[in-house]
Amino acid sequence: MFLRILGWFWVITGILFLLKPNFLRRRIQKKSIKVVRRYLFLIILFFAIPLIGAGARYEGLLAKIILVIGIVVIIKGFFMLKAKAAGKIMDFLLKQPVIAFRVWALCQIGIGVLILMIK
Repeated sequence: MFLRILGWFWVITGILFLLKPNFLRRRIQKKSIKVVRRYLFLIILFFAIPLIGAGARYEGLLAKIILVIGIVVIIKGFFMLKAKAAGKIMDFLLKQPVIAFRVWALCQIGIGVLILMIK
């Protein structure tokens, strides 16, 4: 049940970011605050641990892809804790054109659909 909610959350936020990519850019700017990065790390763990659990529990290629995505998300979360690494990543992302944010939104929708396909 939790994976279904998580999948729909990813799809809905991906659609939101696809329609309003500047909203995503503003969200990235807000992440640069030190206290917010810690909360984001906890949120990342909250979403990544079920992905890893679901990927390990089920058989098949789709489940293994979800497992790898969960591991990558946790690694990304650790980078968010370091101020220099997070600053460099955020500066890079803020320089990207709007089409890059739309591509990211499409990837997010794809990940949400993959999560919803796991039974």
